[in-house]
Amino acid sequence: MSGNGRQRDPIKLSMFSVVLEGGDTAPLLDDPLIRCQAGEQLVLAYVSRTALMNYFHIPGDMQITLQQWSLVVDRNLEAFKRIIEGKFERDEWEMEERLGQSYPRMLITLDDMQRSGEQFMAEGSDFR
Repeated sequence: MSGNGRQRDPIKLSMFSVVLEGGDTAPLLDDPLIRCQAGEQLVLAYVSRTALMNYFHIPGDMQITLQQWSLVVDRNLEAFKRIIEGKFERDEWEMEERLGQSYPRMLITLDDMQRSGEQFMAEGSDFR
């Protein structure tokens, strides 16, 4: 589950943004997606919908849309940014092939969220 493992200067990630549902990406996404850049390279970080359900203690029978989760992730982008930077530095990512391109890809789990020490916020209105 690691990147290339070569010793290199750490690349700073930048241009973090949550991909909001719509257009061509909507049918491709099950989990909220954060895009960022490592130099010229696109990096994809998926936030596990299951992790979000568990973190916020959402009952399993409650239907939360991808759009609603994406807004929660966007509200907590600074916290997720720090998790993504840590996972990227530790090479906790894989290469994903899509449409003839390769991207570093990672999944943010409940364990990542809990270990981070970050406080994630959601409002009741996020789930209506």
